[in-house]
Amino acid sequence: MSEFERFSDGIFTQKNIFFTVGAGSCIPQHRVTVLVLGLLNGVLLIVAVVLAIYCASANEDHLLTPNSAVSSLIIERNYLRNNTDILKAQQDTEAALVREQTNQVQMKLTLRKKLRLGDTYRNQIEILQTEKANLESRKDVIEQNCNRCPPGWTLLKSTCYYFSLRDPTAKKNWPDSRADCIQRGGDLLVIENLQEELLISENIPKSTVTSGLWWQNGFWMGLRDTDTRGTWLWINNATLTETGYWRNNQPSTTGPQSGDCAAFFYFDDARKTWYNGNCQDHQYNWICEMAAKPSE
Repeated sequence: MSEFERFSDGIFTQKNIFFTVGAGSCIPQHRVTVLVLGLLNGVLLIVAVVLAIYCASANEDHLLTPNSAVSSLIIERNYLRNNTDILKAQQDTEAALVREQTNQVQMKLTLRKKLRLGDTYRNQIEILQTEKANLESRKDVIEQNCNRCPPGWTLLKSTCYYFSLRDPTAKKNWPDSRADCIQRGGDLLVIENLQEELLISENIPKSTVTSGLWWQNGFWMGLRDTDTRGTWLWINNATLTETGYWRNNQPSTTGPQSGDCAAFFYFDDARKTWYNGNCQDHQYNWICEMAAKPSE
């Protein structure tokens, strides 16, 4: 074999196509290479399979680790998937709560409106009850006044009285005032006793002050001092004997408020209401009286 050089210890060196092993066996080189590569491929395949099994096991362990972020997301995903009905029910409940709150607000507004309306009705009822009480308290007077006094007159006891303040712009002097009373079927007021004095004081219109001078807001009555100075006579020719009804310092004999005709003005004392004025020049309201018709 000229192509190989043999050594005494059995080791050979490849020069061309064949090599020797041990006691002189010869194997083609390419077959050895194929064999070695096949062994290496088998080893690599085994290693790959082992690594794949290991990685799969490692991934499964990682996914099952409770503290991992991926595990939390998966658990939350599964929870959301499995609890869709619960979430929908919660949303429906929240929507129903909002509607209920809106209804409660509307009910409160409606209740407030009804309460205000109720207060208005209660006030109207109170006013009507007050008017009813007034009418009931005056029932006897109203019934007695029916056809017993002319329209516009007031029945007090058994006498009809007319207070001209119902027409405050038509003040008159004493003669014209008496003429008006006569034209109405009566005459100027004649106060015969304390009872009638108090009766007039209680019923005369109190809102009589229309100017700054108190004595310009009185009511003429049928008393005058014309025939004998200092002697006051009623229009029925009765001489005045009771002088306690004059206001303090009245009748006056000096100043613009003096005069020969008497007037009535209520201030704060029902027993001190008389004063005097100028019969022709002073313009006052007046009080007429006449006997009431008998009740039917």
